[in-house]
Amino acid sequence: MIFDASSIFLAVKSKKLTVLKDAKTSQLVRYELGNAVWKEVRIHKTVSCERALELLNLLGSVVDKIEIAEPDYVETLKTACRYNLTFYDAVYVQLAMENSDVLITEDKKLRNKVSGDLDVLSVADLD
Repeated sequence: MIFDASSIFLAVKSKKLTVLKDAKTSQLVRYELGNAVWKEVRIHKTVSCERALELLNLLGSVVDKIEIAEPDYVETLKTACRYNLTFYDAVYVQLAMENSDVLITEDKKLRNKVSGDLDVLSVADLD
């Protein structure tokens, strides 16, 4: 299963780490998780900066245990154009396509754009 940052973040936040057992992701995930933590501090105001640092360290240790894979970037750009995605989202989609795997994301817009051509689930579907 190919996990994007939104699903890794949710799995950690909801303490469902077992769903990440056979996960794969992209090296982009570290940056996207950092941005997700930043949003919790600055936009959602759900955690303090101190707690955010702890959360970022926890996320980093989780990502250290996940297999990192990289897609063909030329094909990724084609995928981004085909589905009208950001390049970042297309990385996860392309990984799922190249590996004939399931994409795990919490992003409903992404799910709707690619679900006709790709199996897409959320963390809640993995219970």
